[in-house]
Amino acid sequence: MSASWHPVANAQPTEWLLRQGTAGEPYAVVRRFGFGDRNRPDVWFRVVTWAPTSEGRELIGWCRTLEAAASVAWDHRCASESWRHHMAARRTDAATMAAQRPPAAELVRFYRAALRREATAASARTATRTQERRPAPARARTDRLSVLPPMPVPARRT
Repeated sequence: MSASWHPVANAQPTEWLLRQGTAGEPYAVVRRFGFGDRNRPDVWFRVVTWAPTSEGRELIGWCRTLEAAASVAWDHRCASESWRHHMAARRTDAATMAAQRPPAAELVRFYRAALRREATAASARTATRTQERRPAPARARTDRLSVLPPMPVPARRT
C-alpha cells in the first residue's frame, strides 16, 4: 500500500517575485509573514521594490492579502513609470531624478489618489452628459398614493 502524502505537502509559499510575463524583469517582491500564535497566525504580506539584494529594496507597504499586495506592487510599477516619464518630459537628468524620487509608499499613495480623482471626474462628466441627453424622469407624488386593502378573490365553483 502506497501513501498519498509526500513531504512537498509541507512546502508553503513565502516569497513571490512579481514580473510582467515570464521573461520580464521583476518589479517587486512579496513576502508572507505570520505573527502571533503559531496555530492561528496573523498573516501579513510585505511588499518591497525589486533589487538583486535586500539592501537595495524599498518598502512599498504591508497588506492583509496576497491579492492586495500584488495590486499595490503593480500600482507602484505604474506610478514609478508615470513619475519617470513626467520627469523625463521636463528634461531632468538621471542624477536629479534619483535625488528627487519620492519614497515608494508615497508614490503609490499619490498615484492612487490621482486615479480616484480621475475616476470621480469621469463619473461626474458621464452623469452630466446623461442628464443632458434625456429629460429627468417624472417623480411620483406620494400625496396622491392610497393604500387599499387587497380585493377579495371570489371562490371558484367547480
